[in-house]
Amino acid sequence: MLYSESQERARRFRLALRMGIPILLLIGVVITYMAVQNRFELSRFDIVLVTAVLFISTYFLFFLINLGQAETYIDRMTGAFNRASLLENLNSKIGSHKTYSVILLRLDNLPFINDHYGIDRGDKLLRLFVHLLDDFLKLHDVKEAVIGRYHGGDFIIGLPLPVQKSLELMEEFESTYQEIGHIAVEYKYTGIDKEESTAQTSAVVNHLYDTISQQKSSSLPKRNGEKKINPGTLEREIVDAVKGERLLLHYIPTLNTHTKTIDLFEVGVRLKTEHNGILPPKKFIPVVNRLGLERRFDEALFHAVCKDAKMVESEIRFSFNISPFSLRNESFVESIKKIATEEGVSYDRMIIELFENRPFKDLKRYRVILDELRELGMEFALDNFGAQNASFEYIKKLPVDMVQFDREFTLSYSNPKIAALLYAYINACKSMEIKTLVKWVDNEESLQRFSALGVDYIQGFAVSNRPLDSESLIKKYGGE
Repeated sequence: MLYSESQERARRFRLALRMGIPILLLIGVVITYMAVQNRFELSRFDIVLVTAVLFISTYFLFFLINLGQAETYIDRMTGAFNRASLLENLNSKIGSHKTYSVILLRLDNLPFINDHYGIDRGDKLLRLFVHLLDDFLKLHDVKEAVIGRYHGGDFIIGLPLPVQKSLELMEEFESTYQEIGHIAVEYKYTGIDKEESTAQTSAVVNHLYDTISQQKSSSLPKRNGEKKINPGTLEREIVDAVKGERLLLHYIPTLNTHTKTIDLFEVGVRLKTEHNGILPPKKFIPVVNRLGLERRFDEALFHAVCKDAKMVESEIRFSFNISPFSLRNESFVESIKKIATEEGVSYDRMIIELFENRPFKDLKRYRVILDELRELGMEFALDNFGAQNASFEYIKKLPVDMVQFDREFTLSYSNPKIAALLYAYINACKSMEIKTLVKWVDNEESLQRFSALGVDYIQGFAVSNRPLDSESLIKKYGGE
């Protein structure tokens, strides 16, 4: 039996006592009253009294039954804890155990399973998964594991173990149950220690979601030497850093193959926090997106780029990523105009990189705002072109000036199919007067090869072995 189900059984027993004892007491009072009065022959008053007792008892009984159904601890589909009781149990366990860890385990291909095998079979798989996981943990002497279904195929698990041991168990479970009910299952998982989870449980869960969104595989995360981040302070520090515009920019030199000069820099960004140090994008972008700070962050980024751009040669241009959420917001355009005007920077020096992992349905509205920015003089690049189907939708329907190919085209160029696709894409872009950029070019041979293919811009160690910070950029390319 699942720990959640044992807790639910105990809750129902307590509910039965709540239902039964008052009714028995009430009936006992009536019988005692009638015995004291020696009135076992029912008068009209007695009939009314008994009827009232039965009515009140029946009403009270149904009221408690409905209350019991509404207050259930478990997720009806899987038998695991539902979200509310999960968080309540985790709070209790974290407070009562010296060593404790919280794990987010995701059935990563559940949407595929539902699409191809049907939702009913997907639901059965979820329930079987929960029972297999519970049996697996009991087999490894883990008692009273808190297993809760948080959303879809996402399960939060509380274990009285150090996080590394918990993650090792997840890895073993993954290797043991690669198929459930004759269906192949793919997993992702991440975890956090009790000492890292001093914040509210809901904040801990949000931190786990931010972490898992950065993973590309379900392999055991590398934790040696990794700085621990307290989710309780992380969100607050990210908000403060974004609002305070504490952005650290670095500039990746990009070679123009026609002029043999570096006249374009791709902008990378990190965030400076007080207690958690300097955060890379994979640490702060999920939090920025979840908290709805995309526009605030993008305005801060644009402002920082403009401040550096006005200090260097006017021929140098900059490309940087702007969130699709900002680019669908009409007021963002006004912010861009205000910042560029205040800093005195020409719009035609700015290239906005577009990237999404799936096509956006309302491309018509998207294009209205892009056209407005384009009229100011800005250009647009498709980042990671060829990595997602969205790339092809965008190049067909949006005003694209440059294509930045996904690194797979560079790293796997020896594959004849990859080489043929890249050659075809380059020629197609030429016919549409769209410039092309290839990244991860790390040696002279590759640089010459891609230059010969007709690529307009090249980026990588063959061009520069390191990016420049703001100070180095201004010192090397200052416009005096």
